[in-house]
Amino acid sequence: MKTLFLLTILLLSNVSVSSAQSDNDAIKRVLHEETVGFFKRDKARWANAWAHTPYINFAANLYGGDFLLVKGWNDLEKQFANQFKSSKVTDNVTVQNGNYTIHQNGNMAFVSYDQTLVDSHGKTTSKETRVVEKINGQWKIINVIALTNLKSFGLAQAQKK
Repeated sequence: MKTLFLLTILLLSNVSVSSAQSDNDAIKRVLHEETVGFFKRDKARWANAWAHTPYINFAANLYGGDFLLVKGWNDLEKQFANQFKSSKVTDNVTVQNGNYTIHQNGNMAFVSYDQTLVDSHGKTTSKETRVVEKINGQWKIINVIALTNLKSFGLAQAQKK
């Protein structure tokens, strides 16, 4: 009886670890897809990564010292509408994400990671955080904080001129 109990516990723990890894992979995938969709000007791909709710938030620092804070899906979609007006991609951007920390609690997860964008201007790095929510079985972004290393971004832009 003890052997059966221990075997059951062992099997359940393996299922739990496998499920957590599957969720982690799905979370990483949705974060990557959102960024790639943005830079490829693929609105459907970008929008599919987001929860279309009034409680989402997007925050980022901007070149020149300003910042951007957008609340709610409708306002976020309007904020980035110009990004998707042209289907012509101006630059081929490679997205490299790594050094993930994912803390999942039920249908919510907090994620932090390092992002590197590589294009014809050079390399731009940032520290990223996301909060994702599992909605109808799919992980969706509900909060973004993007802290870009604008010093290296400015150098890359200056070298281009």
